[in-house]
Amino acid sequence: MSDNRPPSSALGKTRVASNPALKASRANKRTVGEASLLAIVGPKMGQQTKLSDETSLELGRDPKCDFPVDDDLVSRRHAKIDWDGASHRVTDLGSTNGTFVNDQRIDVRALVDGDRVSIGKAILKYLSSDNIEAEFHREVFHLMAHDGLTGIHNKRHFDDAMATETSKAYEPPQPLSVIVFDIDHFKKINDTHGHAAGDAVLRKLTQVVSTVVPPECLFARVGGEEFSIICPGHDLTKVGELAENVRANIEATNFEFGDIVIPVTASVGGATRPPRSTQGASDLYKAADEQLYLGKKGGRNRVCVSASV
Repeated sequence: MSDNRPPSSALGKTRVASNPALKASRANKRTVGEASLLAIVGPKMGQQTKLSDETSLELGRDPKCDFPVDDDLVSRRHAKIDWDGASHRVTDLGSTNGTFVNDQRIDVRALVDGDRVSIGKAILKYLSSDNIEAEFHREVFHLMAHDGLTGIHNKRHFDDAMATETSKAYEPPQPLSVIVFDIDHFKKINDTHGHAAGDAVLRKLTQVVSTVVPPECLFARVGGEEFSIICPGHDLTKVGELAENVRANIEATNFEFGDIVIPVTASVGGATRPPRSTQGASDLYKAADEQLYLGKKGGRNRVCVSASV
């Protein structure tokens, strides 16, 4: 039987031959206009909305919108996202409370990969990488343990870490401390400057505090404006120094939103469990929270720490 196949060398050449123009054309066809929005804060957290060069997506409180947001801070027809021939752009539709991209109020803005679009209390992350699906799954996995607004650990991860740390049998035995703090008069910041300003303050605060938290500690957002730090190996003196460092750095920071400077302070509480203590996670956290309350009762913008049981 005759074999009409080309020689193996020809087969090899066929496998590696390429047409650069064709490859570029396919790449462009695959990527032009393809992107997605991932809800990272708000009631739709984790939801993905795909975009294309034919997409015109209207966002607003009206249920008829393409992306309805049930939030009193969102206008009925708040903003839209469409393709302008070169990029996706977001346009504010004359909303009452504004549309923000990366904390900047906008009228019209072209979007780039990683941009955060905020309307009301909802935050959407724009994804336009070469592999959108992989990036989407990475972001969703990240949200399981991290706070969508600030990027630090969330309460779920904090609770798991507290349970782990309080049940560890360290050898040699060592103390375990917890710091709890929140922003003084945070509601006034939201009421005076709006929720977008409040969100910007929360993000800036976490950046400031992250620079002073030692690598062995875990920093998390555990409530609206409440944060906590787990401090393995920190005794009462050491945790008091860290707590004061957190407070002082927050007070010394200029929190800016647009052309507004917002004064921000925090009250900080801390508690230390001595070596060999069997005190549980909830009791240790409660002890630190009680110290936070004392700090607020004493005038705010102060540190209170104590030894726990």
